[in-house]
Amino acid sequence: MAERNETGFSGIHRYFADFMVSLSNNLSQDEKRYLWLASALVSYFVEKGHICIDLQGLAGTEHPIDEDDRFKSVRCPDLSLWLDALKKADVVGGPQEKRPLILTDNGRLYLNRYWQYERSFIGGIIRKLNLSTDCIDEASLDKILNRLFPNQHEKEEDMQRKAAKNAATKNFLVISGGPGTGKTFTIVKIIALLLELSNNKLSIALAAPTGKAAQRLKAVIKDARDKIDCPDEIKRHIPEDVLTIHRLLGASYRTRRFRFHEDNPLPYDVIIIDEASMIDLPLMSKFLSAIPIKTRLILVGDKDQLSSVEPGAVFGDICEGAEDIDSSIVILKKNYRFTEDSGIGILSELVKQGRGKDALNILKAGRYEDIIWHHIPSPDILPMMIEKSITDRYSRYIKSTDVEEAFRYFDEFHVLCALRHGPYGVIAVNELIEKDLEKKGLIKITGRWYRGKPVMITVNDYSLKLFNGDTGIVFPDRDNKDMLRVYFKTEDGGLRKVVPARIGDYETAYSITVHKSQGSEFNDIIIILPDRSSEILTRELIYTAITRAKRGVEIWGNEDVFIEAVEKRIERQSGIRDALFSIPRNQG
Repeated sequence: MAERNETGFSGIHRYFADFMVSLSNNLSQDEKRYLWLASALVSYFVEKGHICIDLQGLAGTEHPIDEDDRFKSVRCPDLSLWLDALKKADVVGGPQEKRPLILTDNGRLYLNRYWQYERSFIGGIIRKLNLSTDCIDEASLDKILNRLFPNQHEKEEDMQRKAAKNAATKNFLVISGGPGTGKTFTIVKIIALLLELSNNKLSIALAAPTGKAAQRLKAVIKDARDKIDCPDEIKRHIPEDVLTIHRLLGASYRTRRFRFHEDNPLPYDVIIIDEASMIDLPLMSKFLSAIPIKTRLILVGDKDQLSSVEPGAVFGDICEGAEDIDSSIVILKKNYRFTEDSGIGILSELVKQGRGKDALNILKAGRYEDIIWHHIPSPDILPMMIEKSITDRYSRYIKSTDVEEAFRYFDEFHVLCALRHGPYGVIAVNELIEKDLEKKGLIKITGRWYRGKPVMITVNDYSLKLFNGDTGIVFPDRDNKDMLRVYFKTEDGGLRKVVPARIGDYETAYSITVHKSQGSEFNDIIIILPDRSSEILTRELIYTAITRAKRGVEIWGNEDVFIEAVEKRIERQSGIRDALFSIPRNQG
């Protein structure tokens, strides 16, 4: 066992591999080593967000393992020896078998649970792609489209119009675009189009992965509804309610299961999900199984953003096949928020293209007022820089006279970190901000909870209907002798309060990770990157961080680390792309 412990795998992966070997007594010692390594790797890869491991890609290589800040590598055997050992093992089965590990014909190895999730998801998408929609009168469709999208005679194709037309003629549609490309405005026009075509007879559900994303979608829909050219009767039927996916599915703390599932499907004609890039494979699989086959499904998101923290890059995998199912995937490229002289717009595009040196040069040139670069200070200097550049920017939030005002100011500025741990991670940065706010007399810490403390939920709590990523603010309850309560925004824009003692797992949220910032927008942000490389630092992370800002971005980083991150893409292993786009389908 000692020899195995030196591989760099942490306890859970070693224990799983040991267990798999213990159930396979028919193997030689070498074959047991090959099974042990494959089992540890698939467990490790799933924790890192992958769905499976590609044995063909790993075979014969030295693969790096990063566990608990220990960087080691493991030597993988030749493919033929590896496959022979796995095929003999009692715990490994083929796609149709019920074994702990599933080995496919093309050399991918899965944990059974994730194999089932992937099969369920792929099957659901294929069924929708193959389903023909009801015939629509082309003349009526074009007439409404011409009214909703009056600029169709411009030189470049109106991709928003294309998205709306495909939404009316397809059972499944994906719309991807960066911030400012009009995704939400397109959603509103699609809803109006579908309602007109059906004479207001459609039931439509809107949802997003987090409460914050749901609130933002609701606000934009409410604003956009009055700006589109359609009858007032149609406008009145455009739904305002936006739910989290968990609420849409009917999450229950008593059973820890969803109310809606394959045997009790959701009762809607159309379901539209915003920020779909944040949805992991397990949730997406359960969600798809709860959707009736004839329900029109529209997924909206940004394929260039970070994927979910949990396993799977489902939205990105679908969008990778845009050329194969072009009519079901529309990419919005024209930006209506960032002008040609917008530093944020130029910088985000360079990052998206992986041009690290050019992105750094733009940042350091000082030509654009909305993007600023600072070299990351050493850990001993960081507190001084935070005091100088950050804590005063939270003063309006801290001095708010009521909780509604506090939430407004809280969205004006935020600090985003790439990491959770280390001197440049959110835990350390939150502590530094908190200490400086107290030193300046802006907060008064008398215990675990204090007026103005921002918190973010880190684990789903079904009993309180609080979910990972929900943000709350501690504030006196005027209706209860100014007792401290934690206030959260609801999907309908209201507020609800929770007794602090009932709050379970949470983090202080002056600073949050880039992953946790998805679905949020702030006027101005400061991005704090570490002073050395990390597997977490990727193009998608930098792009996601930059595009959280509407007005200004300030990046604290190391030049070489920044360039390396922008030039490195996330490559998550799964079989979704190959399976989804190699199966013959009807195109009708």
